Amino acid sequence: MRRAFVPFALAAGLLASVAGAQLSQTFKDFPNGPAGFVMTDNEKKAFAQLKSDSEAQAWIELFWAKRDPDLNTVENEFKQDFDLRVTAADKMFSAEKLKGSMSDRGKVLILMGKPLSLQNVAAGAADEEGNRPSLVERGATQIWIYTKDGKPPAKKTDAILFVFTETRTGTGDFLLDRIDMRNKQSLKLLAARVDELLKNPKLTEVPRMGLLPGTKAATTAQQAVFDTQPRPWPQQGAAILTASGVRGESSHPIWVWLQLPDSVTPATQAIGRVRKTEGGDVVGSFAAPVTPLSVPGGRAYEFSLPVEAGDWKVDLALSNDVGPIAITTAEAKNEPAPADGPYISPIIWSADIRQSGQAHLGDAFHLGAMQMIPRLDNKYKQEDNITYGAYVVRPSLDEKGEPAVELKVALYSGGKKHDEQAFQGVPGIKITGEIWAFGQQLPLSGFHRGMDFELEVTLRDAKTGVQRTQKIPFTVVKDEPVAAAPAPAAPPK
Repeated sequence: MRRAFVPFALAAGLLASVAGAQLSQTFKDFPNGPAGFVMTDNEKKAFAQLKSDSEAQAWIELFWAKRDPDLNTVENEFKQDFDLRVTAADKMFSAEKLKGSMSDRGKVLILMGKPLSLQNVAAGAADEEGNRPSLVERGATQIWIYTKDGKPPAKKTDAILFVFTETRTGTGDFLLDRIDMRNKQSLKLLAARVDELLKNPKLTEVPRMGLLPGTKAATTAQQAVFDTQPRPWPQQGAAILTASGVRGESSHPIWVWLQLPDSVTPATQAIGRVRKTEGGDVVGSFAAPVTPLSVPGGRAYEFSLPVEAGDWKVDLALSNDVGPIAITTAEAKNEPAPADGPYISPIIWSADIRQSGQAHLGDAFHLGAMQMIPRLDNKYKQEDNITYGAYVVRPSLDEKGEPAVELKVALYSGGKKHDEQAFQGVPGIKITGEIWAFGQQLPLSGFHRGMDFELEVTLRDAKTGVQRTQKIPFTVVKDEPVAAAPAPAAPPK
């Protein structure tokens, strides 16, 4: 007798298919998609009572906030990880007429994350425990292994198995058979997971945090400073630099470095906001006290602004007790976080490296515990060393379990290549999880003064070929650099 398979992920979504009968299709479909997997029974009932799209929009924002592991930041790390898992499931598990994120494997990935390990068993073969499928017409089997605490199993009984099997050889559907006794414990774990993900169940309003951790959003009155005309901006020695940084495996903030000359009185307060380049909608803001960082030729102010991938305009106003001292707008581009595979961050460099024992992953222009002070005029002394490096997320591993990351450099002057070093393995430092930092130094003692050079640096994942290339311009000068700003200075907008 053929055993009937029921795709439990899809069945769970159909339970909410009557929700939001008065809503437009976009909102009506919300509980029937991947989000339905993390909804509690009470939430499904509450969603069914919503009567308008505006109600649904507010409800959904609160829905995600209730699962935010840190309400003191503007980012919702849970939502970021959820989106990445949905994308990964669609990419890996999609089959005919069924999106991967709505499959059984998709549901388990979304709720549980990546398995600690997995086994692939060919159709009709026995798994590592000697178990064989009860019906010969069934196809291949995949076994995902988890534990309750997320740590590798210390003993055999700690392992919790999710057993997925094709209904027939070659279908690629891999359903979780609820009758299979090996799935008894896994189904209990999956059911409990929905409530475990609810971090703030009593939350009644979405917190409106500032873009910077621990700050509040800037008020309308505070943001009015950006309408000041003419905008104050030092004509010499002032500049602003932006880059796409790394704050986590799924979080890429905008890093901002704003530098003012010594002649400008130090700022004590910063007002900032980020707008979409297209349309100009404000997506976040902040008002916060600031402390300047002493750098060659002036003072610097750094910001790490967590926003989504895309093209942005960053408005910044620095002020003190007298009033605004610098107001400007900078263009910024933030890179997307890939759902899987290696990602190499933009390469940053500096000759002024300062140890920062209190550094956090994501701090602007930091590489691990090293604070990289940008040399914006690209002028260095012969006794300097240019340190360059980047973060690599989810690097491929070699047979020893070490990141398979390589680095290549080439030296140019006047548009001509003078020297090149082929790809060589480079050691890395594990920062956290699957995030590593890689770097190297270039001593400038042997370079001619007064010549303009470019160092072309390429960092590559050896197994996948994913790579990042950065050209680092530098000039070796006789004397101490006078100013650390490019010419011309960034104009106020």
